[in-house]
Amino acid sequence: MKRIVCYLVTTFALTWILWGTAVSGSVVVGMPMASQLLIGLGMFCPALGVLVTWLMFRKKQPFHIPFRPHFRGNGKWYVVAWFMPALLTLTGSALYFLVFRSQLDPQMGYLRELGAAQGVSMSQAQMASSMALQIVAAVVVGPLLNVLAGAGEEVGWRGFLYPALQEKLSPAGVCLAGGVIWGLWHAPVTMRGHNYGLGYPGFPWAGVLMMCVFCIGLGTLLHWITQKSGSIWPAALAHGAVNAIAAAPQMLLPSAEAGNRLLGPAVSGLLGGLPLLLCAAVLLWRGRQKSSGSVQGKL
Repeated sequence: MKRIVCYLVTTFALTWILWGTAVSGSVVVGMPMASQLLIGLGMFCPALGVLVTWLMFRKKQPFHIPFRPHFRGNGKWYVVAWFMPALLTLTGSALYFLVFRSQLDPQMGYLRELGAAQGVSMSQAQMASSMALQIVAAVVVGPLLNVLAGAGEEVGWRGFLYPALQEKLSPAGVCLAGGVIWGLWHAPVTMRGHNYGLGYPGFPWAGVLMMCVFCIGLGTLLHWITQKSGSIWPAALAHGAVNAIAAAPQMLLPSAEAGNRLLGPAVSGLLGGLPLLLCAAVLLWRGRQKSSGSVQGKL
């Protein structure tokens, strides 16, 4: 338990100090590039938390991080990690727009606003082509481009914290507790507009709560991939895939203010993330069946 406390205190302190003091203003689309880089830098704080914990406890209680990629025999898990996040995200966005049809804008007003803010004017055909290219790039190239930043978090969350919690909790308890912790870790940026914007009903606590729900679902999927592959790298790839595709559905909104980010269309919303949450529920149910009541049963 002391290792877990050391890791959490270190990781939260490093990240919250960085995000709280170095990042100024709202954390929304169009924020300064320097702020974006600093937020990205915070993704490596969980890895630093593991390093500090290892230095503190390496002689008393050594632990192992599944850092080797284990490519041999794990090809299917890398494929799942690469493409499943995009499948779940796009399915969730389709569900959102099926329910909220009035928010589906073929004219792509949201994308037009972004272009205007950057001094770029595009025709309808150009915007459609741009959107298609961005989605293809997000699915095919995005996971690989984001994998190192994803690894910065996955070394800490799925590499250390979830296995450590597994010594104390049931499989479902690990994913629930781990997801809430991971969601709360995002609180400094969530409360300033990240993922859910500003001024929504229940702001900012409803956003923090929804982020915890999202992290429970995504954390369960990433934990499952890590256990199946025996490595944090497929989870890092999947994490990068989520970051690459997450904002794509918003391009179909009529404006930056349209929609309800707590619901979607992004995967971090309740409705947009429903396929992910259902996937997580199935994995937890299967883990419970396989564990046969064992606290340390694998998912």
